[in-house]
Amino acid sequence: MNISMSRLLLIAAAAFALLTAAVVGYLSWSQPLHLRVAAGPKDGIDAKLLIAFNRLLDVNRAGARLDLVTTADMHESSQLLEKREVDLAVLRLDDPLPTGAALVAMLRTNLMIAAAPARLKLETLADVKGKRLGLVSRSPLDEPSFVRLLDMVGLTPADVRMTIIKPEDVARLVAGGQLDCVVVLGVPADPVVRDVVAAVGDKRKTPPTILSIELGESLKQNTPAASSETIEKNAFPRLSIPDDDVDTVGVPTALAANRASTGPMRVRLYNNAIMEVTRGLLERRSELAREIPLASLITPPDSEKDARFPLHPGTAAYLEDTDTSWSTLFSEQIWNVVLVGGVISSMLAAAGGFLNQGGADPMGGILSRLKDITERAGASTDPADAQGLSQELGVLAIDMAALGYKRRCSYEEFAPLQLAYESARDAVAALRAGPPPTARGDMASEAVARPQSLQRERSP
Repeated sequence: MNISMSRLLLIAAAAFALLTAAVVGYLSWSQPLHLRVAAGPKDGIDAKLLIAFNRLLDVNRAGARLDLVTTADMHESSQLLEKREVDLAVLRLDDPLPTGAALVAMLRTNLMIAAAPARLKLETLADVKGKRLGLVSRSPLDEPSFVRLLDMVGLTPADVRMTIIKPEDVARLVAGGQLDCVVVLGVPADPVVRDVVAAVGDKRKTPPTILSIELGESLKQNTPAASSETIEKNAFPRLSIPDDDVDTVGVPTALAANRASTGPMRVRLYNNAIMEVTRGLLERRSELAREIPLASLITPPDSEKDARFPLHPGTAAYLEDTDTSWSTLFSEQIWNVVLVGGVISSMLAAAGGFLNQGGADPMGGILSRLKDITERAGASTDPADAQGLSQELGVLAIDMAALGYKRRCSYEEFAPLQLAYESARDAVAALRAGPPPTARGDMASEAVARPQSLQRERSP
């Protein structure tokens, strides 16, 4: 096969370009999708939770990664999501959900926990009227939420002489008689909440009383984000309180995401990344809880049609089919492999055809040689020439057999060669047999007559 150097260089360049494109495509496809998530403060429980969760995603080679953007508080995180400067954010649902955002997972439900010294014999939040109440505010959302709650029970901040306090000041203010009740928003498992409740008890180790907050149906009418919840019996096991279930109000903390990508990503790719995040949070929360105990409180958002908050399409896809098959989960990757494989196969076939384009066709060469033998056998009058032509036919027969075996030719494809071979073989056989008898007599007469005619021409 004669192939020019320029053609070889062209094929090498095309192969190198194809290999480079395949490597770049594979590296781009195999890289996880990074999502920016806002949470704060920097040393808060949500930031720690997301950092630990991202390590878990990395260890399990998930298709998504989380890049943490720390903020001062949940309200700032919500604002970043509203401005589409991040893809996800941890926020409280008593803060208006950003436009275009939807829920991915419920991280926990913060309970309104009101504790009072047992000696005051208070039972409900309404009993605090005329008393001195301290609100442990850990977020800008705590005070307005509690003021709305007071309004629903018929109280004002002035009725309870409300002041904003810090967690570390609780024990001193209660012991000094400056506070009769302390309210903190959180979950009993939160170390800060446990310390605040314990600090309300007196020095004689008498545990405080957990006050009930019962609003009934009026709660949903006034604040769709809040819900009636229960502080379970012995929720604070070290203090053995409360001694029975206590009604209260809860406000969810959720992970929300924009329903459309903030960057140049396809919608399906973005939704698949959100689905990976949802799957990881819900299926690996027990593993995550070993490092961050509050992770055990993670739950899926409400997926009913009448849910109060919209559900992200990626989360909805996971919740609708938690038993996703392998082929469904990797359908896009499988399609990419098939597509790239098809393109590579086509280019290799084209390259092979291009390489073969400049070389001689073996079948055409054999046909040409058979034609030459047939013509030479027909033109020769010497039977002795048949021996050499027969040897050439033997070599061609071997070449034909090798070509047929190599190409796996069918009868129809091999028929032209067979016809040409039989024609050449018959011509050689006819040459070996010599001319027919009549032709031999004519030739002998011509041989005798030729010298006599020459003799007559020489006589005067």
